[in-house]
Amino acid sequence: MEPVEPPAEAPWHALLQVGLLLVLLLGAGVGTAWWLARHARQQVVRILLVTPAPGPGSGLDASEGRALGALVQDHLECFGGAAVTSVTEMPTDLGPLLLHPHARVVILDPRRQGDLLALGFRTATAGPLGQLGGKAWTVTPPVFRTPREAFGMLDRVLGCVPGAAGDALTPQRAQDFWDLIRASSLRLENDHLQEAAGLAAQVTQAEPGCASGWVLLGNLEYRRFLNDPQASRPGQAQVEALFLKALTLVPSHPRATFLLSLVEADAGDQRRALTLLIEARKRQPWNPTLLTGLAYAARGAGLLTLSRRALDLRDSLAFSSYLPQAVDITRLYTGEFSRFQADLQDRPGHLRNTTGIVAFYRGYLALVQGDRGTALTAFQEAREVPRGYPSIVHLAEVYALILEGRTQEAWEKLHTLDQARVGMREPDGEFTLRLAEAYALLGDRASAMDMADRAFGRGFGCTEWYERSPMLQPLRSLPQWQALIQHLQERQGLMESTFPSSLVEDPS
Repeated sequence: MEPVEPPAEAPWHALLQVGLLLVLLLGAGVGTAWWLARHARQQVVRILLVTPAPGPGSGLDASEGRALGALVQDHLECFGGAAVTSVTEMPTDLGPLLLHPHARVVILDPRRQGDLLALGFRTATAGPLGQLGGKAWTVTPPVFRTPREAFGMLDRVLGCVPGAAGDALTPQRAQDFWDLIRASSLRLENDHLQEAAGLAAQVTQAEPGCASGWVLLGNLEYRRFLNDPQASRPGQAQVEALFLKALTLVPSHPRATFLLSLVEADAGDQRRALTLLIEARKRQPWNPTLLTGLAYAARGAGLLTLSRRALDLRDSLAFSSYLPQAVDITRLYTGEFSRFQADLQDRPGHLRNTTGIVAFYRGYLALVQGDRGTALTAFQEAREVPRGYPSIVHLAEVYALILEGRTQEAWEKLHTLDQARVGMREPDGEFTLRLAEAYALLGDRASAMDMADRAFGRGFGCTEWYERSPMLQPLRSLPQWQALIQHLQERQGLMESTFPSSLVEDPS
């Protein structure tokens, strides 16, 4: 199929600006009363949500159990306003939990029988759990109901107050619900993205009022967009529209807000991403996922102090020692190498290990520190990840070839990776800078300078890393480099005046 020529950008841009403005205004109106009530008591509700693999006879596999857990998390966040940390097994060390004696633990026990769903669970408060052990648990036995009824009961038992809006998260028909769960269970499998997107699209067609369907479809389409070398601006605009639809239905939806902010930041519009996240935090001030998005967008804008504050607050709200967070490169850029290295430890069985990102950045950190042997081992590991993100796997291969001394082969593969991305409205200017660094390692200063300019043009504005990256040292004597740094400093200065670090404050 021939690539579609993108239309003029202005109509898409204007449409999306109007859509985003409507979402923000609607969210402010719908959420104001609830937000004021929450802030009247200024108390964070921490929940450790445990979703173990469903047992034999449950009618569910492990990935479907995780998909159900994600939907439960959305309910707790959207309508309970909680800071949720989701894990797959109950931790044996209760120390971090007991630091917050009012935190709640919820262990899910989902089961399926035909089209019916039973959501059993055990709950306990951290303080009594530490004192009484097993006697602190309250058990809600699984009772088979329609999925919609099951989630309605869960909301009431766990203290959520969704009201009429709660219906927007759960499909009305049981078949649509199970299609949604199946599609979500396939989300991280590159070989099944098309099947998953097809199922999610069916849900949105059958039940356009279900926000969960739009969020999942947007997530899947964005994954496909990132993997498609012929992706274009209209494709990105269509992805954004899916998340905007979800936010129109549930303005306080943190997952939808976070994912939309990633789309905007990867497209180089950190200003829009930061605005979206800051507005969302007025209604969800304790949400760790929104803070992760804020740290990501701020890092891309070069606002490292803001990014660092968002990470610190996130880690104080979430049980970060139980759950490895997404790899955040802020601590690398701020020179906190030991802390960044600690974030890159393997967690066997955890989903983040399947992407290749952890192994890649272990190699990248070693390269920054001048340890080429360790870097080579890590890059070789990253390029062999079976279902890793294609762009990361290909880039890891390039870096491995450079360190193996196979420079001609490395240059050819790097050039192929570079050219495959020409013509699209490039997602992720930060990744483009990784390409510049690879060219510089190969001694191709002209291509490296071109890629560094493209990284800036595609929105990556972390001036400090342009100036500190050891791989970019060969470029710093070029006249074009000084011009690039000046442009970076000017843009970063404007962003710092608009988004000061004081915007991230602990609401408690």
